[in-house]
Amino acid sequence: MRYIDRYTDWLALYIELDSNDWSELPPEVVHEIVNRLLTFKDFIAAAGVSRTWRSVCLSISRMPQLPWLMLSETLSTDMRHFFSLCDNNRYQLLLSEVQGKRCWGSPHGWIVTLGSDYETHLLHIMKRVQIALPPLNTIRTLAATEEWFCLVHKFILLNDPSQDSSLLVFAIFGPVNRLAFARVAFDRGGEGAALNRRGQGQWAIVTNPDILKFNDVACFNDQLYGLCDNGKLVCLELDAPMAAEVLVIAPPPSEEEVGTPQNLYLMKSSENLFAVFHYGFHIPSEMRHETIYFLVYKFNFSELGWEEVTDDLEDLSVFVGGGNSWCIPTSAILCRSNCIYFTDDDWEWQRYPGVAYGGRDVGVFNMAQRVIQRLPFGEDNPCFYSRPIWVTPTMRLDELYVR
Repeated sequence: MRYIDRYTDWLALYIELDSNDWSELPPEVVHEIVNRLLTFKDFIAAAGVSRTWRSVCLSISRMPQLPWLMLSETLSTDMRHFFSLCDNNRYQLLLSEVQGKRCWGSPHGWIVTLGSDYETHLLHIMKRVQIALPPLNTIRTLAATEEWFCLVHKFILLNDPSQDSSLLVFAIFGPVNRLAFARVAFDRGGEGAALNRRGQGQWAIVTNPDILKFNDVACFNDQLYGLCDNGKLVCLELDAPMAAEVLVIAPPPSEEEVGTPQNLYLMKSSENLFAVFHYGFHIPSEMRHETIYFLVYKFNFSELGWEEVTDDLEDLSVFVGGGNSWCIPTSAILCRSNCIYFTDDDWEWQRYPGVAYGGRDVGVFNMAQRVIQRLPFGEDNPCFYSRPIWVTPTMRLDELYVR
């Protein structure tokens, strides 16, 4: 507490003296101030105060990790709009690489893009580094009748628990929600390369003799899990001797409890593995969907079963939609706790190119009050391949400066 008291005393002194020269604050005080900043924008501004402030900012690996809402494509422009939850403002980034493509988000700064030519890429939205993923030949063979924008239902990016400095890219695809994966390694320059293992240069299909319908994938305590059917939990063994395998470890919650959800998501916190069930309905006359509520379960590894989280996610906020599903503690960021932030990821009725069905069902579900609020992001015009998604803008501060 002595260090914090010293920080408080210094700050009180500067306020009392009505000093405008904050650049002269001692480094330890600057460190405490910067550690309390909540937005990417404020972090960058702090680094510009003085050399001392910049030096302190460069020494801090943590940067604000609140996702942005990447809005739907705006026709005839290479600019993409993003909505910040921190200040309720819209920002623009030049991202010509996503024009005319469907996108999936992640908390890693990367998005996955898929074009009408069936080419897929990883794209870092801040660095604009683009990495080609393996051709979709195998996936297209198994789901030949799907339109390009509906071929893959979800791409998921995870840190590979068996390989440092690499990503696992999962694809849930086709009419029965099969699962495939590829591995991508990163060198210091940010470029990608296929690893010399299963998933090298092509999509490896996960063996699925029971024809389980995959909904999501997550990594918890260095083990990969999948959420299948109506909440069945499976363990994924990607490096099994003959082929990537699935092992069922727990049944779903009872049908009386969960009914028929619209979508299901799997995510981890520092302590728990969660399953989120998303309920809504279609309004065909208005060509849209509408969310009603969510149910949340956490997995009890001792009992090997799901336990409902009735109304309290503690200090967590959950983000679900097109791409990764994740949760973050709100104690360190400016975000509503005990809430589920969602985007419209029901593509069941989006069957034809040129006609947009859905994409506008975006909001925040309060677990305690059981109510939904819309986000004030302004005008957005989804199209048949483009809808809002969540993505976290990540970058080390030292990459923003040329030394």
